[in-house]
Amino acid sequence: MQARNSNFFYAIDLDQDGRLRNVFWVDARSRAVYEEFGDVVTFDTTYLTNKYDMPFAPFVGVNHHRQSILLGCGPISSEDTDAFIWLFKSGLACMHEHAPRGIITDQDKAMKNAIEIIFPNTRHCWCLWHIMNKFPSKLNHYKQYEAIMYALQSIVYGSLEKVEFEEGWDEIIEKYDLQDNEWLVGLYNERQHWVPCFVKDSFWARMSTTQRNESVNAFFDDHVNSKTTLKQFVEQYENALKVKVQMEKQEDFKSSSIGFDCGTHYNMEKQAQEVYTISKYKEFHDELIGKMYCDYLSHKVNGANFEYQISEDFMMEGKKERLYFKVWLNEDDNEVRCNCRMFEFRGILCRHTIYVFIRHNIDLILEKYIMRRWRKDVKRCHTRIEINSESCSLTPEAQGCHKMQKAFDEIKELANDYDNKCMIVMTWMDNVKEELSKHNVFYGSDQPNPQSPIGRNIENDVSSIPNPSQCILTPLAARKKGRPPFKRRKSQSEQAVRKKQDSKKKKQESNKKIKSC
Repeated sequence: MQARNSNFFYAIDLDQDGRLRNVFWVDARSRAVYEEFGDVVTFDTTYLTNKYDMPFAPFVGVNHHRQSILLGCGPISSEDTDAFIWLFKSGLACMHEHAPRGIITDQDKAMKNAIEIIFPNTRHCWCLWHIMNKFPSKLNHYKQYEAIMYALQSIVYGSLEKVEFEEGWDEIIEKYDLQDNEWLVGLYNERQHWVPCFVKDSFWARMSTTQRNESVNAFFDDHVNSKTTLKQFVEQYENALKVKVQMEKQEDFKSSSIGFDCGTHYNMEKQAQEVYTISKYKEFHDELIGKMYCDYLSHKVNGANFEYQISEDFMMEGKKERLYFKVWLNEDDNEVRCNCRMFEFRGILCRHTIYVFIRHNIDLILEKYIMRRWRKDVKRCHTRIEINSESCSLTPEAQGCHKMQKAFDEIKELANDYDNKCMIVMTWMDNVKEELSKHNVFYGSDQPNPQSPIGRNIENDVSSIPNPSQCILTPLAARKKGRPPFKRRKSQSEQAVRKKQDSKKKKQESNKKIKSC
Protein backbone atom coordinates (compact mmCIF):
# COMPACT_ATOMS: atom_id res chain seq x y z
CA MET A 1 0.00 0.00 0.00
CA GLN A 2 2.93 2.34 0.61
CA ALA A 3 4.08 1.70 -2.96
CA ARG A 4 0.80 3.21 -4.16
CA ASN A 5 1.01 6.19 -1.80
CA SER A 6 4.20 7.15 -0.02
CA ASN A 7 2.20 8.84 2.75
CA PHE A 8 0.85 5.49 3.88
CA PHE A 9 2.57 4.91 7.23
CA TYR A 10 3.34 1.60 8.85
CA ALA A 11 5.54 0.30 11.65
CA ILE A 12 6.32 -3.30 12.56
CA ASP A 13 7.66 -4.64 15.84
CA LEU A 14 9.47 -8.01 15.85
CA ASP A 15 10.65 -10.15 18.72
CA GLN A 16 14.20 -11.51 18.99
CA ASP A 17 13.28 -14.50 16.83
CA GLY A 18 12.00 -12.31 14.00
CA ARG A 19 8.38 -13.12 14.81
CA LEU A 20 5.74 -10.44 14.34
CA ARG A 21 4.74 -8.88 17.65
CA ASN A 22 2.95 -5.57 16.98
CA VAL A 23 1.81 -3.70 13.87
CA PHE A 24 0.58 -0.15 13.36
CA TRP A 25 -0.55 1.57 10.17
CA VAL A 26 -2.31 4.72 9.01
CA ASP A 27 -3.38 5.42 5.43
CA ALA A 28 -2.58 8.77 3.79
CA ARG A 29 -6.13 10.07 4.05
CA SER A 30 -6.42 9.29 7.75
CA ARG A 31 -3.14 11.11 8.40
CA ALA A 32 -4.67 14.23 6.84
CA VAL A 33 -7.93 13.65 8.77
CA TYR A 34 -5.92 13.64 12.00
CA GLU A 35 -4.75 17.20 11.29
CA GLU A 36 -8.40 18.29 11.22
CA PHE A 37 -9.99 16.07 13.85
CA GLY A 38 -7.14 14.57 15.88
CA ASP A 39 -7.62 16.89 18.84
CA VAL A 40 -9.56 14.21 20.75
CA VAL A 41 -9.29 10.44 20.28
CA THR A 42 -10.65 7.33 21.95
CA PHE A 43 -8.63 4.14 22.26
CA ASP A 44 -9.37 0.60 23.41
CA THR A 45 -8.46 -3.02 22.69
CA THR A 46 -11.75 -4.85 23.22
CA TYR A 47 -12.02 -6.13 19.65
CA LEU A 48 -10.49 -9.44 18.68
CA THR A 49 -11.17 -10.76 15.17
CA ASN A 50 -8.23 -12.28 13.37
CA LYS A 51 -6.52 -15.62 12.90
CA TYR A 52 -3.95 -14.99 15.63
CA ASP A 53 -6.36 -13.73 18.33
CA MET A 54 -4.44 -10.45 18.49
CA PRO A 55 -6.40 -7.55 20.03
CA PHE A 56 -7.25 -4.86 17.47
CA ALA A 57 -6.24 -1.40 18.75
CA PRO A 58 -7.89 1.49 16.86
CA PHE A 59 -7.52 5.22 17.45
CA VAL A 60 -10.94 6.73 16.78
CA GLY A 61 -12.05 10.35 16.51
CA VAL A 62 -15.15 12.25 15.46
CA ASN A 63 -15.56 14.42 12.35
CA HIS A 64 -17.64 17.53 11.68
CA HIS A 65 -20.76 15.37 11.18
CA ARG A 66 -20.11 13.62 14.51
CA GLN A 67 -19.36 10.41 12.60
CA SER A 68 -16.74 8.05 13.99
CA ILE A 69 -13.49 8.22 12.03
CA LEU A 70 -10.54 5.84 12.07
CA LEU A 71 -7.23 7.65 12.71
CA GLY A 72 -4.91 4.65 12.89
CA CYS A 73 -4.96 1.04 14.04
CA GLY A 74 -3.07 -2.19 14.41
CA PRO A 75 -3.10 -5.61 16.08
CA ILE A 76 -0.90 -5.99 19.15
CA SER A 77 0.37 -9.19 20.75
CA SER A 78 -0.18 -8.19 24.39
CA GLU A 79 -1.88 -5.56 26.48
CA ASP A 80 1.00 -4.53 28.71
CA THR A 81 2.72 -1.17 29.17
CA ASP A 82 5.56 -1.97 26.74
CA ALA A 83 3.14 -2.83 23.91
CA PHE A 84 1.16 0.36 24.44
CA ILE A 85 4.34 2.46 24.64
CA TRP A 86 5.46 1.05 21.27
CA LEU A 87 2.03 1.68 19.74
CA PHE A 88 1.74 5.25 21.06
CA LYS A 89 5.30 6.05 19.96
CA SER A 90 4.49 4.81 16.46
CA GLY A 91 1.35 6.92 16.35
CA LEU A 92 3.25 9.98 17.55
CA ALA A 93 5.93 9.52 14.87
CA CYS A 94 3.24 9.10 12.21
CA MET A 95 1.55 12.35 13.25
CA HIS A 96 4.80 14.38 13.23
CA GLU A 97 5.08 14.37 17.04
CA HIS A 98 1.72 16.13 17.51
CA ALA A 99 -0.07 14.33 20.32
CA PRO A 100 -3.85 14.60 20.74
CA ARG A 101 -5.09 17.13 23.27
CA GLY A 102 -7.32 14.53 24.88
CA ILE A 103 -7.55 10.73 24.90
CA ILE A 104 -10.37 8.54 26.26
CA THR A 105 -9.74 4.96 27.38
CA ASP A 106 -11.05 2.41 29.85
CA GLN A 107 -9.43 2.04 33.29
CA ASP A 108 -6.60 -0.20 32.08
CA LYS A 109 -3.49 0.50 34.19
CA ALA A 110 -1.05 -0.42 31.40
CA MET A 111 -2.70 2.15 29.09
CA LYS A 112 -2.58 4.77 31.84
CA ASN A 113 1.15 4.17 32.39
CA ALA A 114 1.93 4.37 28.66
CA ILE A 115 -0.10 7.56 28.19
CA GLU A 116 1.72 9.27 31.05
CA ILE A 117 5.06 8.37 29.43
CA ILE A 118 4.35 9.09 25.74
CA PHE A 119 1.57 11.73 25.99
CA PRO A 120 2.55 13.64 29.17
CA ASN A 121 0.71 16.81 28.10
CA THR A 122 -2.45 15.04 26.88
CA ARG A 123 -5.58 15.07 29.06
CA HIS A 124 -6.55 11.48 29.88
CA CYS A 125 -10.22 10.70 30.50
CA TRP A 126 -11.74 7.35 31.47
CA CYS A 127 -14.87 6.06 29.78
CA LEU A 128 -17.75 7.28 31.97
CA TRP A 129 -20.21 4.76 30.51
CA HIS A 130 -18.11 1.78 31.55
CA ILE A 131 -17.58 3.17 35.06
CA MET A 132 -21.27 3.87 35.68
CA ASN A 133 -22.16 0.40 34.37
CA LYS A 134 -19.95 -1.14 37.05
CA PHE A 135 -21.86 0.51 39.90
CA PRO A 136 -24.63 -2.16 40.14
CA SER A 137 -22.21 -5.09 40.44
CA LYS A 138 -20.11 -3.23 43.03
CA LEU A 139 -22.99 -1.96 45.18
CA ASN A 140 -25.97 -4.33 44.79
CA HIS A 141 -25.13 -6.17 48.04
CA TYR A 142 -26.00 -3.11 50.14
CA LYS A 143 -29.49 -2.97 51.72
CA GLN A 144 -30.04 0.62 50.55
CA TYR A 145 -28.74 -0.12 47.07
CA GLU A 146 -31.37 1.89 45.14
CA ALA A 147 -30.97 4.97 47.34
CA ILE A 148 -27.17 4.76 47.05
CA MET A 149 -27.34 4.46 43.26
CA TYR A 150 -29.68 7.45 42.93
CA ALA A 151 -27.49 9.57 45.22
CA LEU A 152 -24.26 8.68 43.40
CA GLN A 153 -25.76 9.26 39.94
CA SER A 154 -27.12 12.63 41.07
CA ILE A 155 -23.78 13.79 42.44
CA VAL A 156 -21.83 12.53 39.40
CA TYR A 157 -24.08 14.05 36.74
CA GLY A 158 -25.43 17.01 38.72
CA SER A 159 -22.26 18.53 40.19
CA LEU A 160 -21.15 21.68 38.41
CA GLU A 161 -18.15 22.47 40.59
CA LYS A 162 -15.35 20.25 41.91
CA VAL A 163 -15.97 21.28 45.52
CA GLU A 164 -19.67 20.49 45.13
CA PHE A 165 -18.84 16.94 43.99
CA GLU A 166 -16.26 16.34 46.72
CA GLU A 167 -18.57 17.53 49.51
CA GLY A 168 -21.53 15.59 48.09
CA TRP A 169 -19.47 12.41 47.72
CA ASP A 170 -18.26 12.63 51.33
CA GLU A 171 -21.85 13.03 52.55
CA ILE A 172 -22.98 9.93 50.62
CA ILE A 173 -20.07 7.83 51.88
CA GLU A 174 -20.81 8.82 55.47
CA LYS A 175 -24.61 8.54 55.22
CA TYR A 176 -24.58 5.01 53.80
CA ASP A 177 -21.45 3.82 55.67
CA LEU A 178 -19.39 3.12 52.50
CA GLN A 179 -15.96 3.92 53.92
CA ASP A 180 -14.76 0.32 53.55
CA ASN A 181 -15.66 0.00 49.85
CA GLU A 182 -12.19 -0.05 48.26
CA TRP A 183 -13.59 0.27 44.73
CA LEU A 184 -15.33 3.57 45.58
CA VAL A 185 -12.19 4.79 47.37
CA GLY A 186 -10.13 4.07 44.24
CA LEU A 187 -12.65 5.83 42.01
CA TYR A 188 -12.65 8.92 44.20
CA ASN A 189 -8.85 9.08 44.23
CA GLU A 190 -8.89 9.09 40.40
CA ARG A 191 -11.87 11.48 40.09
CA GLN A 192 -9.92 13.85 37.81
CA HIS A 193 -10.06 11.13 35.11
CA TRP A 194 -13.83 10.51 34.93
CA VAL A 195 -16.10 12.86 36.90
CA PRO A 196 -17.73 15.29 34.40
CA CYS A 197 -17.11 18.47 36.44
CA PHE A 198 -13.39 17.58 36.58
CA VAL A 199 -12.96 16.98 32.84
CA LYS A 200 -15.38 19.46 31.25
CA ASP A 201 -12.88 22.30 31.40
CA SER A 202 -11.24 20.75 28.30
CA PHE A 203 -12.61 20.14 24.82
CA TRP A 204 -13.76 16.53 24.26
CA ALA A 205 -15.90 16.94 21.10
CA ARG A 206 -18.85 15.69 23.16
CA MET A 207 -17.16 12.31 23.68
CA SER A 208 -17.02 10.80 27.15
CA THR A 209 -16.99 7.08 26.31
CA THR A 210 -15.07 4.60 24.15
CA GLN A 211 -18.29 3.41 22.50
CA ARG A 212 -17.15 5.07 19.28
CA ASN A 213 -14.39 2.47 19.14
CA GLU A 214 -17.01 -0.22 19.50
CA SER A 215 -19.03 1.25 16.62
CA VAL A 216 -15.90 1.16 14.43
CA ASN A 217 -15.22 -2.39 15.62
CA ALA A 218 -18.75 -3.42 14.63
CA PHE A 219 -18.19 -1.74 11.28
CA PHE A 220 -15.22 -4.03 10.63
CA ASP A 221 -17.37 -7.10 11.32
CA ASP A 222 -18.67 -6.81 7.75
CA HIS A 223 -15.15 -7.19 6.35
CA VAL A 224 -13.21 -9.57 8.60
CA ASN A 225 -13.75 -12.74 10.63
CA SER A 226 -11.89 -15.13 12.93
CA LYS A 227 -9.98 -16.68 10.00
CA THR A 228 -8.70 -13.38 8.62
CA THR A 229 -4.91 -13.17 8.28
CA LEU A 230 -3.08 -9.92 8.99
CA LYS A 231 -2.39 -9.43 5.28
CA GLN A 232 -6.09 -9.83 4.51
CA PHE A 233 -6.94 -7.53 7.40
CA VAL A 234 -4.88 -4.69 5.94
CA GLU A 235 -6.51 -5.22 2.54
CA GLN A 236 -10.01 -5.25 4.02
CA TYR A 237 -9.13 -2.12 6.01
CA GLU A 238 -9.15 -0.21 2.73
CA ASN A 239 -12.57 -1.57 1.76
CA ALA A 240 -13.99 -0.63 5.14
CA LEU A 241 -12.46 2.84 4.87
CA LYS A 242 -14.09 3.41 1.47
CA VAL A 243 -17.52 2.90 3.01
CA LYS A 244 -16.75 5.35 5.82
CA VAL A 245 -15.51 7.94 3.32
CA GLN A 246 -18.66 7.53 1.25
CA MET A 247 -20.78 8.13 4.36
CA GLU A 248 -18.88 11.36 5.05
CA LYS A 249 -19.34 12.52 1.44
CA GLN A 250 -23.08 11.91 1.68
CA GLU A 251 -23.32 14.04 4.81
CA ASP A 252 -21.17 16.75 3.18
CA PHE A 253 -23.62 16.84 0.28
CA LYS A 254 -26.67 16.96 2.56
CA SER A 255 -25.20 19.75 4.68
CA SER A 256 -24.38 21.87 1.64
CA SER A 257 -27.62 21.31 -0.28
CA ILE A 258 -30.46 20.58 2.15
CA GLY A 259 -32.05 23.42 4.08
CA PHE A 260 -34.41 23.42 7.06
CA ASP A 261 -37.12 25.79 8.14
CA CYS A 262 -35.98 27.57 11.27
CA GLY A 263 -37.96 26.76 14.40
CA THR A 264 -37.60 30.29 15.76
CA HIS A 265 -37.34 33.86 14.46
CA TYR A 266 -33.89 34.42 16.01
CA ASN A 267 -31.14 35.42 13.58
CA MET A 268 -28.63 33.23 15.43
CA GLU A 269 -30.56 30.11 14.41
CA LYS A 270 -30.42 31.13 10.74
CA GLN A 271 -26.70 31.83 11.17
CA ALA A 272 -26.16 28.40 12.75
CA GLN A 273 -27.95 26.76 9.83
CA GLU A 274 -25.66 28.53 7.37
CA VAL A 275 -22.34 27.64 9.03
CA TYR A 276 -22.86 24.35 10.90
CA THR A 277 -23.18 20.84 9.52
CA ILE A 278 -26.67 19.37 9.89
CA SER A 279 -25.83 17.36 13.01
CA LYS A 280 -24.29 20.37 14.76
CA TYR A 281 -27.09 22.69 13.69
CA LYS A 282 -29.58 20.30 15.30
CA GLU A 283 -27.58 20.43 18.52
CA PHE A 284 -27.65 24.23 18.51
CA HIS A 285 -31.37 24.19 17.68
CA ASP A 286 -32.00 21.95 20.71
CA GLU A 287 -30.12 24.40 22.93
CA LEU A 288 -32.04 27.36 21.51
CA ILE A 289 -35.37 25.64 22.12
CA GLY A 290 -34.10 24.43 25.51
CA LYS A 291 -33.85 27.98 26.79
CA MET A 292 -37.62 27.77 27.43
CA TYR A 293 -36.77 25.59 30.46
CA CYS A 294 -34.46 28.30 31.79
CA ASP A 295 -35.48 31.18 34.03
CA TYR A 296 -33.81 34.33 35.29
CA LEU A 297 -33.21 34.46 39.04
CA SER A 298 -30.88 37.40 39.66
CA HIS A 299 -27.78 39.18 38.45
CA LYS A 300 -24.90 41.35 39.69
CA VAL A 301 -23.21 44.17 37.79
CA ASN A 302 -19.63 45.38 38.11
CA GLY A 303 -18.93 47.90 35.34
CA ALA A 304 -19.23 45.98 32.06
CA ASN A 305 -19.22 42.61 33.84
CA PHE A 306 -22.48 40.79 34.55
CA GLU A 307 -22.97 37.68 36.67
CA TYR A 308 -26.31 35.93 36.14
CA GLN A 309 -28.06 33.24 38.18
CA ILE A 310 -30.11 31.02 35.84
CA SER A 311 -32.28 28.05 36.78
CA GLU A 312 -33.15 25.13 34.51
CA ASP A 313 -35.88 22.50 34.92
CA PHE A 314 -35.25 18.98 33.66
CA MET A 315 -36.40 15.39 34.18
CA MET A 316 -34.23 12.73 35.86
CA GLU A 317 -35.61 9.18 36.02
CA GLY A 318 -39.17 10.47 35.77
CA LYS A 319 -38.69 13.10 38.46
CA LYS A 320 -38.68 16.85 37.91
CA GLU A 321 -35.40 18.40 39.02
CA ARG A 322 -34.03 21.94 39.03
CA LEU A 323 -30.41 23.00 38.68
CA TYR A 324 -28.87 26.43 39.07
CA PHE A 325 -26.20 27.89 36.79
CA LYS A 326 -23.97 30.94 36.69
CA VAL A 327 -23.30 32.86 33.48
CA TRP A 328 -20.66 35.60 33.26
CA LEU A 329 -20.82 38.18 30.45
CA ASN A 330 -18.50 41.08 29.62
CA GLU A 331 -20.53 43.63 27.66
CA ASP A 332 -17.46 45.31 26.14
CA ASP A 333 -16.34 42.29 24.09
CA ASN A 334 -19.32 39.94 24.64
CA GLU A 335 -17.01 37.39 26.26
CA VAL A 336 -19.26 34.82 27.91
CA ARG A 337 -18.78 31.81 30.18
CA CYS A 338 -21.17 29.38 31.88
CA ASN A 339 -20.31 27.00 34.70
CA CYS A 340 -22.03 24.13 32.85
CA ARG A 341 -18.94 24.32 30.56
CA MET A 342 -20.79 23.07 27.48
CA PHE A 343 -18.77 25.23 25.12
CA GLU A 344 -15.49 24.05 26.61
CA PHE A 345 -16.64 20.40 26.46
CA ARG A 346 -18.66 20.26 23.20
CA GLY A 347 -17.70 23.41 21.32
CA ILE A 348 -21.23 24.82 21.16
CA LEU A 349 -23.05 27.50 23.16
CA CYS A 350 -25.37 26.29 25.92
CA ARG A 351 -28.98 27.33 26.51
CA HIS A 352 -28.00 29.37 29.57
CA THR A 353 -25.57 31.46 27.53
CA ILE A 354 -28.13 31.85 24.75
CA TYR A 355 -30.67 33.03 27.34
CA VAL A 356 -28.28 35.77 28.53
CA PHE A 357 -27.29 36.75 24.96
CA ILE A 358 -30.92 37.28 23.99
CA ARG A 359 -31.52 39.25 27.19
CA HIS A 360 -28.71 41.59 26.08
CA ASN A 361 -30.04 41.79 22.49
CA ILE A 362 -27.07 39.87 21.09
CA ASP A 363 -28.74 38.32 18.08
CA LEU A 364 -25.80 36.57 16.38
CA ILE A 365 -23.19 34.03 17.48
CA LEU A 366 -19.76 35.59 17.70
CA GLU A 367 -17.21 34.02 15.34
CA LYS A 368 -15.01 32.99 18.27
CA TYR A 369 -17.83 30.73 19.44
CA ILE A 370 -18.17 28.94 16.10
CA MET A 371 -15.53 26.22 16.06
CA ARG A 372 -13.86 25.49 12.75
CA ARG A 373 -14.17 21.72 13.21
CA TRP A 374 -18.02 21.95 13.17
CA ARG A 375 -18.31 24.19 10.10
CA LYS A 376 -19.61 23.00 6.75
CA ASP A 377 -18.16 25.91 4.73
CA VAL A 378 -14.51 24.83 5.07
CA LYS A 379 -12.48 23.02 2.43
CA ARG A 380 -10.55 20.30 4.22
CA CYS A 381 -7.33 18.78 2.92
CA HIS A 382 -8.28 15.15 3.51
CA THR A 383 -11.18 15.38 1.05
CA ARG A 384 -8.63 15.80 -1.76
CA ILE A 385 -6.64 12.66 -0.91
CA GLU A 386 -7.37 9.39 -2.61
CA ILE A 387 -7.97 6.14 -0.76
CA ASN A 388 -6.49 3.87 -3.42
CA SER A 389 -4.66 3.97 -6.73
CA GLU A 390 -7.77 4.13 -8.91
CA SER A 391 -7.14 7.71 -9.91
CA CYS A 392 -9.55 7.50 -12.84
CA SER A 393 -12.45 7.76 -10.38
CA LEU A 394 -11.05 10.85 -8.66
CA THR A 395 -12.29 14.39 -9.05
CA PRO A 396 -10.01 16.78 -11.01
CA GLU A 397 -9.09 18.45 -7.70
CA ALA A 398 -8.07 15.10 -6.16
CA GLN A 399 -6.13 14.13 -9.30
CA GLY A 400 -4.20 17.39 -9.12
CA CYS A 401 -3.48 16.77 -5.43
CA HIS A 402 -2.19 13.28 -6.26
CA LYS A 403 0.11 14.60 -9.00
CA MET A 404 1.55 17.25 -6.70
CA GLN A 405 2.07 14.70 -3.93
CA LYS A 406 4.05 12.42 -6.25
CA ALA A 407 6.22 15.33 -7.38
CA PHE A 408 6.83 16.45 -3.78
CA ASP A 409 7.79 12.91 -2.80
CA GLU A 410 10.39 12.78 -5.58
CA ILE A 411 11.83 16.16 -4.54
CA LYS A 412 11.96 15.02 -0.92
CA GLU A 413 13.97 11.92 -1.87
CA LEU A 414 16.45 13.98 -3.89
CA ALA A 415 17.00 16.52 -1.11
CA ASN A 416 16.91 14.24 1.90
CA ASP A 417 20.64 13.42 2.11
CA TYR A 418 22.14 16.90 2.60
CA ASP A 419 21.10 19.91 4.68
CA ASN A 420 22.01 22.41 1.95
CA LYS A 421 19.69 20.62 -0.50
CA CYS A 422 16.93 20.78 2.07
CA MET A 423 17.50 24.54 2.47
CA ILE A 424 17.25 25.02 -1.32
CA VAL A 425 13.90 23.18 -1.37
CA MET A 426 12.52 25.06 1.64
CA THR A 427 13.52 28.45 0.15
CA TRP A 428 11.89 27.49 -3.12
CA MET A 429 8.71 26.37 -1.34
CA ASP A 430 8.53 29.63 0.63
CA ASN A 431 8.71 31.55 -2.65
CA VAL A 432 6.03 29.35 -4.21
CA LYS A 433 3.74 29.85 -1.19
CA GLU A 434 4.18 33.61 -1.45
CA GLU A 435 3.33 33.56 -5.16
CA LEU A 436 0.25 31.39 -4.56
CA SER A 437 -0.91 33.72 -1.79
CA LYS A 438 -0.67 36.68 -4.19
CA HIS A 439 -2.56 34.62 -6.76
CA ASN A 440 -5.40 34.00 -4.30
CA VAL A 441 -5.59 37.67 -3.37
CA PHE A 442 -5.63 38.70 -7.04
CA TYR A 443 -8.40 36.29 -8.04
CA GLY A 444 -10.25 36.52 -4.74
CA SER A 445 -11.24 33.75 -2.38
CA ASP A 446 -14.26 33.46 -0.12
CA GLN A 447 -13.03 30.32 1.61
CA PRO A 448 -12.28 30.40 5.37
CA ASN A 449 -8.64 30.19 6.41
CA PRO A 450 -7.61 26.57 5.82
CA GLN A 451 -5.21 26.50 8.76
CA SER A 452 -5.55 23.26 10.65
CA PRO A 453 -6.17 23.22 14.40
CA ILE A 454 -3.32 20.71 14.67
CA GLY A 455 0.04 22.21 13.71
CA ARG A 456 2.45 20.64 11.24
CA ASN A 457 6.05 19.76 11.78
CA ILE A 458 7.49 18.00 8.75
CA GLU A 459 10.07 15.51 9.91
CA ASN A 460 11.29 12.18 8.63
CA ASP A 461 9.11 9.29 9.67
CA VAL A 462 10.48 6.57 11.88
CA SER A 463 11.83 3.51 10.14
CA SER A 464 8.95 1.21 9.27
CA ILE A 465 10.81 -2.06 9.76
CA PRO A 466 14.37 -2.76 10.90
CA ASN A 467 15.30 -4.62 7.71
CA PRO A 468 12.88 -4.51 4.73
CA SER A 469 14.34 -7.71 3.26
CA GLN A 470 13.98 -9.67 6.49
CA CYS A 471 11.66 -12.67 6.53
CA ILE A 472 8.97 -12.00 9.13
CA LEU A 473 7.52 -14.97 11.02
CA THR A 474 3.82 -15.17 11.79
CA PRO A 475 2.77 -14.08 15.30
CA LEU A 476 1.93 -16.49 18.06
CA ALA A 477 -1.70 -16.75 19.14
CA ALA A 478 -2.27 -13.98 21.64
CA ARG A 479 -5.49 -14.68 23.49
CA LYS A 480 -5.37 -12.63 26.66
CA LYS A 481 -7.47 -12.02 29.76
CA GLY A 482 -9.79 -14.95 29.04
CA ARG A 483 -11.72 -13.13 26.35
CA PRO A 484 -13.85 -15.09 23.81
CA PRO A 485 -12.02 -15.75 20.53
CA PHE A 486 -14.45 -14.10 18.10
CA LYS A 487 -16.01 -11.20 19.95
CA ARG A 488 -15.04 -8.09 21.82
CA ARG A 489 -14.61 -8.34 25.56
CA LYS A 490 -17.90 -7.90 27.43
CA SER A 491 -18.26 -5.67 30.47
CA GLN A 492 -19.53 -7.19 33.72
CA SER A 493 -22.89 -5.45 33.33
CA GLU A 494 -23.28 -6.83 29.80
CA GLN A 495 -22.44 -10.31 31.07
CA ALA A 496 -25.04 -9.94 33.83
CA VAL A 497 -27.72 -8.84 31.35
CA ARG A 498 -26.87 -11.74 29.04
CA LYS A 499 -27.00 -14.20 31.97
CA LYS A 500 -30.40 -12.84 32.98
CA GLN A 501 -31.71 -13.16 29.41
CA ASP A 502 -30.44 -16.74 29.13
CA SER A 503 -32.05 -17.62 32.46
CA LYS A 504 -35.35 -16.10 31.34
CA LYS A 505 -35.18 -17.97 28.04
CA LYS A 506 -34.55 -21.30 29.80
CA LYS A 507 -37.47 -20.65 32.15
CA GLN A 508 -39.78 -19.95 29.20
CA GLU A 509 -38.66 -23.11 27.45
CA SER A 510 -39.24 -25.08 30.65
CA ASN A 511 -42.76 -23.67 30.99
CA LYS A 512 -43.51 -24.62 27.39
CA LYS A 513 -42.45 -28.19 28.07
CA ILE A 514 -44.66 -28.36 31.19
CA LYS A 515 -47.66 -27.06 29.22
CA SER A 516 -47.07 -29.53 26.40
CA CYS A 517 -47.11 -32.36 28.93
